[in-house]
Amino acid sequence: MQKRDGPEKVTPMLTYYVLDGSIYQAPQLCNVFAARVGRALYHISKAFTTAASKLEKIGFVDVENENTAPESKVTKETIDFKELKRLDHILASMQRKLPPAPPPPPFPEGYTPPTAEGEKSSENQQAVAQPPVDPIIDQGPSKRRKF
Repeated sequence: MQKRDGPEKVTPMLTYYVLDGSIYQAPQLCNVFAARVGRALYHISKAFTTAASKLEKIGFVDVENENTAPESKVTKETIDFKELKRLDHILASMQRKLPPAPPPPPFPEGYTPPTAEGEKSSENQQAVAQPPVDPIIDQGPSKRRKF
């Protein structure tokens, strides 16, 4: 499928391919990347969840987190003004040397950014989370024409 911008200018919009007599629509590249990254993040998250549950079973306790909570209320870190000035000077010189960061590129046409899942509780997210569907691998049943 294509969009005609002028008498000699054509912009391709969709791509199709034929495999064993069946016609398939090729997925958009941004959807392929989103699915692959989503699948990788799902498996990484699942690995960390599994590792954490196994650590709980063997009785591992994070000693640093338990000890620092009460101490942080009692002790306060002193601020060294020379160090603060030095850090401000370094940051100001770096800001003068480097140009400002460019704005992020716009999303491709037709792409919808994923919804914020940070609002859900982690327990509900782990129970409901499923690996995303890969648009290349999971095409569904073949679309053969009936003669």
